[in-house]
Amino acid sequence: MKPYAMFWKRHPYSPEKPDILEALMAQTVLSSDTTPWKALTEKLPGVLSVEFVTEGPVVREVHVLSDQSRSPKQIVRDIQSALLARFQLDLDHRIISVAQIPGLPTVVQRRLICDKLELSTGRSGVDVAVSLRVGDVYHKGVARSDLSSAGRNRAIAQATTDAINQFLAAGCRFCFEELKQVPIGSQVAVMVGLRLEQAGKAEALLGACYLGEDPNFSVALATLDGVNRRILTLPFAREEGGNS
Repeated sequence: MKPYAMFWKRHPYSPEKPDILEALMAQTVLSSDTTPWKALTEKLPGVLSVEFVTEGPVVREVHVLSDQSRSPKQIVRDIQSALLARFQLDLDHRIISVAQIPGLPTVVQRRLICDKLELSTGRSGVDVAVSLRVGDVYHKGVARSDLSSAGRNRAIAQATTDAINQFLAAGCRFCFEELKQVPIGSQVAVMVGLRLEQAGKAEALLGACYLGEDPNFSVALATLDGVNRRILTLPFAREEGGNS
């Protein structure tokens, strides 16, 4: 007898069909690494952050934080469709819960904007300063590198990350990990890998931007792309104030 039939015989949840068993089997996956699922889900319209709760090879719960630009039902359907199309992960809508943040205009104001990028080149290396703005609050991050183009790009990403962290409350910080330039069709994309450390947990994030007329500015924008959605849910050191 097949394992499926044995399970159904012992646990007849329904006289017609094993809905619960089918849902459980559909949510069984080969890998417990949820990072690719998170990266895809957080790019969907309205989604600010998501957490997958797994038990062995089974997805038990999916918790979503969203804005109010789309209804919870639309968000759940988007998540189901995206994960099924990309990863062949078929989730039952009953395990997906959506919490929405009221007051969307206030949340939108938290988007980080690159206000200024400064580079100073000397014989011993390159000094980088990146100024970011959220509303009327400014912070500047700095970094130093050798004279190579790869070193300069890393320093720009590090300075951008340094400025980002100055907006955040204690116990929450982003760390720059890696930067790559990848050809995509006729274009070149800058990809920046970051790590968010909060409450003893680490979360991998990825930002990307096509290489524009100013390659240095593109690196800063790719770094911001990696955090701008996630930062909406993080505690800020101060909501109003001056510059640094």
